[in-house]
Amino acid sequence: MPIGSFVRHVLGVRFSRRLGRQYRAIFVNLDKQAAALSAVIRRDAHVLDIGGGDGEPLNHLLAMRPDLRVTTIDTRLVVGQWIDACYDRQISRFPGTSIAQYIALNKPNPDVILIADVMHHIPPAARYDFLGSLSQILVRVPDLRIVVKDVEPGYPRALLGYWSDLFVTGDKQVNPISRDSLVSLMNNVLGPLHREDTNLFENDLPNYAISFSR
Repeated sequence: MPIGSFVRHVLGVRFSRRLGRQYRAIFVNLDKQAAALSAVIRRDAHVLDIGGGDGEPLNHLLAMRPDLRVTTIDTRLVVGQWIDACYDRQISRFPGTSIAQYIALNKPNPDVILIADVMHHIPPAARYDFLGSLSQILVRVPDLRIVVKDVEPGYPRALLGYWSDLFVTGDKQVNPISRDSLVSLMNNVLGPLHREDTNLFENDLPNYAISFSR
């Protein structure tokens, strides 16, 4: 069992969440992340959060943006378990659901796709298929925005995060992706796309968030 899973099992939900907030703060300032994401998400948008995990970052985004509706999906059997109950009316959760499975459900189309700290967990050889699965949504929603948040490698904080993923989370396939590599990949798979950088890299180095649209 990975160290992170063991700690959560021992501490239980309440204390593992409290510790998780303090631990996550080492790697990213969630308020600064939320502000950067908010700047590229239009008002009253429906956001599809892919690979949503525990959902803690969404608490910060929804606190700033009460106008948003968020659907969070994850291939794991639990998703969004740390999202505060006060946001339940704005949140839809789909655990155990891939992008293809969500599309097959014929749910309302999103205005924005959010991919936050997911890309570096996908092996490079699988990234083409992962992003390619978004093409159906792009066809349905020509003005779709795809917002990717990740971490620029080559910085001490990024290396610490890599070690955390490798040894604490237990992800043996973790592979960092730079901004330039991400932009090239997005254009190769879904392009040509317009790139809009947020201010996250300047405000919370080495975290970055980039918005893509046609």
